[in-house]
Amino acid sequence: MVILNKTRSTLIIFTLLSLSAYTWLQPPHVGNTLIFTGGPIITVSPNHGTVEAILVHHGRIAAIGALSTLKSQAPDADMIDLKGNALLPGLIEPHTHPLATAMLGATIDVSGFKNNTRAAAIESLKQGISEGSTNGWFLAFGWDPVMVPDLTAPTLAELDSLSPDMPFVILTQMMHDAYANSAALKAASITANTANPKGGEYVKDKRGELTGTIREISAIGTLLSAMPPPPTGAFELLLDHQYKKYAKAGYTTLGILGPVGRAADPIGIIKTVGNTSNSPVRTLIYGLPDQISDTEKPEGNTDQTPLIGVKFWMDGSPFAGGAAFADPYENSALVTERLHLQKDHTGALNYSSNSFVKTFTAYHKRGFQIAMHAQGERAIDLALDAVEATLLKYPRSDHRHRLEHNALITKSQLTRAANLGMTTSFFIDHLYYYGHALPDLVGDRIARYMPIKNAIAAGHRVSLHSDNPASPINAFRVMQTARSRMARQGGELLAPDQRLTPEEALKAMTIDAAWQLGIEKETGSIDIGKSADFTIVTHNPLTTDDSDLQKIEITGSWLKGQPVDTRTVTPTSIRFVWGILKAKFSGS
Repeated sequence: MVILNKTRSTLIIFTLLSLSAYTWLQPPHVGNTLIFTGGPIITVSPNHGTVEAILVHHGRIAAIGALSTLKSQAPDADMIDLKGNALLPGLIEPHTHPLATAMLGATIDVSGFKNNTRAAAIESLKQGISEGSTNGWFLAFGWDPVMVPDLTAPTLAELDSLSPDMPFVILTQMMHDAYANSAALKAASITANTANPKGGEYVKDKRGELTGTIREISAIGTLLSAMPPPPTGAFELLLDHQYKKYAKAGYTTLGILGPVGRAADPIGIIKTVGNTSNSPVRTLIYGLPDQISDTEKPEGNTDQTPLIGVKFWMDGSPFAGGAAFADPYENSALVTERLHLQKDHTGALNYSSNSFVKTFTAYHKRGFQIAMHAQGERAIDLALDAVEATLLKYPRSDHRHRLEHNALITKSQLTRAANLGMTTSFFIDHLYYYGHALPDLVGDRIARYMPIKNAIAAGHRVSLHSDNPASPINAFRVMQTARSRMARQGGELLAPDQRLTPEEALKAMTIDAAWQLGIEKETGSIDIGKSADFTIVTHNPLTTDDSDLQKIEITGSWLKGQPVDTRTVTPTSIRFVWGILKAKFSGS
C-alpha cells in the first residue's frame, strides 16, 4: 500500500533530521502575560463586538478593551502586534475524520479535485500501481462519479486488469462505496455466498456473481480489515501531521465523529496524539458503537481529548444512492446510468424504528451526546422518533443530540428537532462541489437543500462542517459557500434565500460550533475567562466580500495562549518516529 512507501520515506527523512534536532528544535513559546493589538479583534461576543486589544494571562483571556487600559493593568505584558491582521476566536471544525484523512492522504489520489475525466483517474491509478506496494495491497481514494461527469463505475474485470494478482481497492470520495478486485475480495473472504452485513451490501449482478462494488461503511470495513496494518507508531505519526494541517488552516478545535480507520484502537491513537503537551488542536471524540464498551461513560469536556459522544449512520450518501429521501431520486442519466440506481430509487434506512430506539436509549441513559448522520427526510424522521420516544421515558435536559448533514431536512423537522432540544450541523460543501449535479439528483427539491437559514429561524444554533476527507480542509471556502450558496462548476445560486449573513456564518464556525460540542464556556468566543484560542487572518471576514473569502490567508493559530507549532519536525513527531524505529528493530 502506498501509505507504507510514504511512511518509509518519512522515516528516513525524520531519522536524519532528528539526529541534530534536539540541539535546536523547541516549539515557539511566549510569556505568560500577553497583550494582542494592532488589528481588528472580532470577539464574536455580544458583550464586546470588535475591540482594540485583549489581555491574556496564563493561557486565559483576562481583559478586553482599550489598549491604554490593558497596558495600565499589565505594564510588563509582552506585546503581540497583529500588524493589521485580524484576530478571531479559534475556528472550530465540528464534524471531521482526521485519522481517516491521515491514512487516505497517503493513498493513490483519484479524486475529482485532481482528476477531471475518467481517463485522468485511470492514469492516476496506473501511475500509483506502477510505484509498487510494500504490504501487498493497493488503495486508492476519491473516485467521484458525481463530480467527474464521465466517471462510470469500474467493472470487476477492469479492476482485475489493473492489478491482476495484488489486492486493489478504490474508495469513493464520500467513503460510502468501494470497488474491489478479485484478489481483494478473496483476501477478505468475501464470496457470492457471503451474507450482507447490517446496513451494507456486497453488490451482485443478475447471475448472483459479485461485481466488485461494496456499499456502505459496515461492508467496506469488512473488506479493509483484511489489509495488513502499517508499522507500529505509523498511525500516530500520520495523525500528528494531519493535526498540523488543520492548524495551518486556522482550526483550533475538532469534533471527530466516528474515528473511522483501520487502526486496532482508533480512539486510543487519537488520545495518544491529542494528549501530547504541544498538540496543535483540541479534539473531542464521538466513538462508533463498537468502539465503546458496555460500561463506558462520556468523559468531561475539560479533558484535553475527551470521548463525549457516539455516532450513528441513519442512511448513506446522496451521491451514492444511500440517502433515504421521502420521494425518489430523479430518474436522470446521472442516477440511472452513472450511479446505476433503479428507477424511482429512494435509498434505504440502516435501522428499523424499534431496533434504533432501543440502541439510542442505551447510550442516552449513559449520558452520551448522540450524533446521527441523516441526509434524507425518512432518515431524519427515524432519528427524531428515537429521540422523542427516549425522552418521554428518560428525560434529560440539555442533551444536545445532533443531526448531521441534513441534506433535505424540512421546516417541520427542524422545528420538531428544536423542540426536542437537538442541534444541527450542515455539510455545506455539497453545494460548492456538487451543486451543478444536484438538479439531476433531487430536481426542484434543490430549493430546500441544506436549509441552514430555515434551521436558524426554527431556533437552532447551527454549525458548518466539511466532513474531511469527504471535502478538502478550507475554512473560508466553507464560510464562503454558506454565505454565497454558489456552486464551483457553473456558478449557480442554490436556494439563495438560505444564505447566511457574515455574522451568522462566523458564529456557526466559532461560538455556535463550540456550543454544539458542549465547550462554549471554554472556547468559541473572546470573553473573559475563556481559553486564549485564536485564529489570525489577513483580512476581517465580516467585511470581506463573499467572492474574496477564499483569498483570506491564515497567518497563525494560538491554543491556550501559545502559538501553535505547525512545523513538520517537532519533538512530538520525532518521538513517534523513534517509536516506529524501535518497533522495527525489535521485530514487531
